[in-house]
Amino acid sequence: MVSLTLIILGKSHLGWSTNAMGALQHNGLYQLKHIIGIDPSNHQGESTIYTFDKDDVDFCVFNIESFASCLKVLQTINTEVTAILTANTPVMFLPPQLTNFALASLPPAVVLPLETAKQHPLPALGWMASTPLLKAALPQLEINRWSLLGVARELERQNIAFNWGTTNINFASLDSDDYPKINPSISSTSSENIAEKNIKATNNHLITNQSRVLAVIPHYRCEQFLHRCLQSLVSQTRPLDGIVVLDDGSDSPPIDIVREFPGVTLLASAVNVGPYRLIQQAIELTNYDAYLFQDADDWSSENRLELLLAAAENTGAELVGTQELRAFEDDRLLPVVYPLNVSAALAEKPGHPLLHPTSLVSRDLVLRLGGFATGLRFSGDSEFLLRSHFAAKIVNIPDFAYFRRHREGSLTTDRQTGLDAPVRLELIQQLKSRAIANTAAVREGKLPDLRPFKTAEAIELNYITGASLNWAS
Repeated sequence: MVSLTLIILGKSHLGWSTNAMGALQHNGLYQLKHIIGIDPSNHQGESTIYTFDKDDVDFCVFNIESFASCLKVLQTINTEVTAILTANTPVMFLPPQLTNFALASLPPAVVLPLETAKQHPLPALGWMASTPLLKAALPQLEINRWSLLGVARELERQNIAFNWGTTNINFASLDSDDYPKINPSISSTSSENIAEKNIKATNNHLITNQSRVLAVIPHYRCEQFLHRCLQSLVSQTRPLDGIVVLDDGSDSPPIDIVREFPGVTLLASAVNVGPYRLIQQAIELTNYDAYLFQDADDWSSENRLELLLAAAENTGAELVGTQELRAFEDDRLLPVVYPLNVSAALAEKPGHPLLHPTSLVSRDLVLRLGGFATGLRFSGDSEFLLRSHFAAKIVNIPDFAYFRRHREGSLTTDRQTGLDAPVRLELIQQLKSRAIANTAAVREGKLPDLRPFKTAEAIELNYITGASLNWAS
């Protein structure tokens, strides 16, 4: 078992402390060795360190009146991993394994929705890290900045390498009906008929652990975030077969950032066209079994691809997404959860059961559907999803494997294109009406209309720098 120190920030209620310690001591993965209680709001109080040694409990006391004395005690921690919790927040479930030099969040137990995404607001989110990372970062930070994102920025400032760990949702079994295996058929009649009538369909659509995967990253004015994005992809436990940044008509493409990663390729459009024309052109120009999406301002856990490939192979899904941790500018992290059986959710109603940038898709599915709606500058991911479930099985994995940045100026927050913008709301209503009509057609034994909602002519992607890709003939 991995040795663990627990740091509790703030004054906790007795019941919460008992539950938290019990969860940590009896999880079977980590051995709780020390507990350090720190109350940043009470500089006249004292903090206690409890040391667990078999059945004995030893403790020593130090005064938090001096922040330096607190840091001195932290430097004496010799466990492999340290977890930090804000007092009285929901008790968490630990990652299955935290590798050396890694950070991981500790989301609380959540109930997965059946139809559409659900955000779980929390006052604070627990987290853990390899102890050597904390010893390097915490002395440089005020206590009110002791957060997962605050520590990550400090480590990046010091050029200290680390990986992002992942946490599994408290989900009892993947044998549940909510997580369909490969044998059950979802929308089988419509998908088989569509495949028969589409000359681009092949028999090579299933994704396996051996599939060749290209990560595709649309980029526009995200230079300050791109390094973390790429670092999280080049550090995957199951290496990618290629990583490509698709610059969307920037005056100055991010050449220097990409060149820091020799295995990454930079292609650029001469004009700004939006992400879906970039993605579609990259898929048509290359020949990989599957494509991993990621936004340029987001980042992944170190095993995201490994988890997605395993789920695709186990379920026969051609589109697989993950659960989301939403990162806000004030360093809050909030869990956003999605249904496991996306196909079943979309059969009920055209909601939002999968987050596109978290997903992995088979090339064959993209070609069968005629590609993305390249004539759309936003909501093209929702449009593709609402067509996909008629032609393929779609699932989400029960893991928080994707960090999504919530910031001003993105497509979903901008005043002109944001989630509440009238033009987007009007488009979403059109897409949902079309999906409802397709569902009715299938129930009547007819073929749904799965053509892209709106298309634009192909664009030219110019090679700028980086590794060669597996180009299509």
